[in-house]
Amino acid sequence: MNDLIVTLNTHIRSAWRFRWQALLTAWLVTMVGWGFVFIMPDKYHSEAKVYVDTESVLRPLLQGLAVQTDLQQRLRLMTRTLLNNENLEKVMREADLDLEAVTVEERQGIIEQLRETVRIETQRRQNFYSISYEYKDPYVAKKVVETLLNIFVEAALGDTRVESDTAQKFLLDQIKDYEARLVEAENRLTEFKRRNVDTMPGQSGGVFSQLQTAQGELQDVDLELKEARIRRDELKRQYERTAAEEDERRRQGQVIAETPTGRRILAMETRLDELLLRYTDAHPDVQELRQTIADLKAQEKDAVVVESPTNPMISSALEELKLGYRQAEVHLTAIRLRQSEFQKRIVELKQKLDVLPKVEAELTRLNRDYEINRTNYQELVQRLESAKMSEEADQAGDNVKFRIVEPPKVPLLPVGPKRILLSLGVLVLGLGVGGGVAFLLSQFKPVYYDTSILNRESGFPVLGQVSRVWTSSLALKRKVEVVGFSISLAMLLVVCVAILLTYQLGYREEIVSNLKLLLRSPS
Repeated sequence: MNDLIVTLNTHIRSAWRFRWQALLTAWLVTMVGWGFVFIMPDKYHSEAKVYVDTESVLRPLLQGLAVQTDLQQRLRLMTRTLLNNENLEKVMREADLDLEAVTVEERQGIIEQLRETVRIETQRRQNFYSISYEYKDPYVAKKVVETLLNIFVEAALGDTRVESDTAQKFLLDQIKDYEARLVEAENRLTEFKRRNVDTMPGQSGGVFSQLQTAQGELQDVDLELKEARIRRDELKRQYERTAAEEDERRRQGQVIAETPTGRRILAMETRLDELLLRYTDAHPDVQELRQTIADLKAQEKDAVVVESPTNPMISSALEELKLGYRQAEVHLTAIRLRQSEFQKRIVELKQKLDVLPKVEAELTRLNRDYEINRTNYQELVQRLESAKMSEEADQAGDNVKFRIVEPPKVPLLPVGPKRILLSLGVLVLGLGVGGGVAFLLSQFKPVYYDTSILNRESGFPVLGQVSRVWTSSLALKRKVEVVGFSISLAMLLVVCVAILLTYQLGYREEIVSNLKLLLRSPS
C-alpha cells in the first residue's frame, strides 16, 4: 500500500512539471468544445398523440356474416410501415425538406435522417399512439408530425376501403372464371351422359343391378313358360280326347238319350270339360265328377234313347277346348318372346360389363370436377356477399375512430441540445485531456523523487540525495507560478460558469441573433 502511495505521488509530482502544457491543452479543448456546443443548432420537439377506438356495435352483430378484420394487427402493421420510403418522401415534400437537397443521394440522406429521428410510440393496451420529431426549425418539426399523423389516419381509413375494393374485384374475377369452368364441366358431364346413356346408372342402379334384375326376371319367365307349356299340353290332350270320343260316337252311330238322366250326364260332362280347363285329372273335383258320370252312365245304359246326329253341348265343349288350346299356344309364344328378349338383354349387359369400369371412372372424375367447381363457385359467391356487407358495415358503422388527443403544435422553446450538461462535460474533458498530456510528457521525460524507486529501477546502489536549496528569489518565483496557474485555472472555471449562466438565462438566442445581424450588415 505504501509503495502504491509512493508511486502515485511520484506520478503526480512528475506531471506537475508540465502543468502549463496541461493548462494550455485544457484551455484549447474547452474553448473549442464550448464553441462547438454554442453553435450547435437548437432542436425543437413536436409531438402528436392519437387514440384509436376499435370498438363497434356492429362487430358482434356481424359475427359470421361479414369479414371481420383484425384491427389491432392492422394498426401494428401500419405503425411499422409508416416510415417507409413512400411516406417519408411525401413528408419531405410537404415539409419543404427537399429544398435542401440537390442530388438523389442528398434526398435519400434526408429520408434516412427522418427515419432515424422520427419516434413512434404505442401503448397497445390503451390504443394510444404518439408521433414525435425533433428538428432545428420548429415549423418544420410541426409539419413533419402533422403530415405523418394525416398519413396514419388516412391509411387506416383508406386501406380498408382499398383492400375491400381489391378483394371484391378479385372475387368477381374468380367468380367469372369459376362460372366458365362450371359451365364447361356441366357440358362435359351432359355430353358424357348422352354418349353413355345405356351404360349410366339410373334410379334402379347400374349395369350390375340391371343384370341381376334381368336374370331374376328371366327366371320368372322360365317358370311361367313351364307353367304355360303344361297348360297348353293339358288343353291339347283334352281337346284330342274329346275330339276322339266325338268321332267314335259318330262312327258307331251312338245317340244321346233324351232322358233326364242323359241330360244330367251331358251337363256333368260339360262341367267336367270346364274343370279340366283349369285343373288336371288328379284334382279331387275332377275325379269326383268322373265317378258321378260313370255311375249315371251305368244306370242309363238300358234306357230308351232317341237318335240324334250330333250333340250341340258336346260340340260347344269341343270348340271351347279348341279355342283354349289356341290361346295357350299364343300365350306360350309370347312368353318365349319375352324369354328371348331377356336372354338378349342379359348378353348385352354382360358385354357392357367390360366397359363399365371405364365409364364409371370417367363419370366419377367428371362429377368430382363438377362438384369442386360448383363448391368453389358457391364459396366465392358467399365471400363476395360477405365482402360487400363488410364494406357497407365499415362505411356505416365507423369501425375505427381516431381521436386526436394532442394535436401537433409549433414548439416555442427548444428541447436540445442539453448545453449545460454538454458544457460541463467539455470542462471535464478539457481537464482530463490536459492531465493526460502532462502525464504523457512526464513519461517521456521521467524524474525520480525517491531514492528507493531510483535504486529499484536503475539497479545501482543510491548512496544519498542532495536537497534543493530554495532561495528567496526561487521561492518567490515558485509562488508567482503557482498563483498564475491557479488564476488561469480559476479563469477557466469562471468562463465555464459564465457560459452556463448564459444558457440558463436564455441569452444565447439574443447573442446568436446579434451575431447574425452583424454578419449580414455591410462592413
